[in-house]
Amino acid sequence: TLLATGSFDRTVALLDARTGDNNARKVKISADCEALAWDPFNPEHITVACEDGTLLCWDVRNFSTNSSLWSFVAKEYGGVSDLSYNAQVPGMLATCAVDKTVTLWDTHHQKNSPPKSCINKDMGVGKLYTVSFFPSSPWLLACGGGGKEASVWDMSADRAVQNKFGNRLGGGASSFEDTAIEKTEGEVFDHALGVGNSSTTKS
Repeated sequence: TLLATGSFDRTVALLDARTGDNNARKVKISADCEALAWDPFNPEHITVACEDGTLLCWDVRNFSTNSSLWSFVAKEYGGVSDLSYNAQVPGMLATCAVDKTVTLWDTHHQKNSPPKSCINKDMGVGKLYTVSFFPSSPWLLACGGGGKEASVWDMSADRAVQNKFGNRLGGGASSFEDTAIEKTEGEVFDHALGVGNSSTTKS
């Protein structure tokens, strides 16, 4: 029931749909919001991509303008147009941009440190506006570009990708539901909002 929105007034907002009111919690960001995504292996973390190329991540239990876990400029020119987490491979994040490339990031890092860029690939379909991992396959990624075509990247035979991420498949939860299996549905969102039992820990 926790809804996150990003908008062109340079705000990101959180709303708990259970409350029935409009008391959204908001933070200001540096530019228009292009995309946002929840981390499937850390359900209290939300990542935002901005028009100026900045990526930011918050733990929504501590959600304020100056409390991001990390923030950095991923693309200096053209910004980041979309992002997607791999729901089956922990720590694997993809972004796309109008420079026609997809970048893979490793979000397994020291606390409060930005993710590390691993691989950058020209997808051959012009400026990119959307990117998504396949929910049914850990090694397929699709993107759409200005060339009016979709491009699919099969990473199962990509040595660089497999060397970096191959050993993580099956080593952790494979979906949001698996990540939260030790919590009830209500506890997950109470934990994300910072209410209820403060001793609850991530699984």
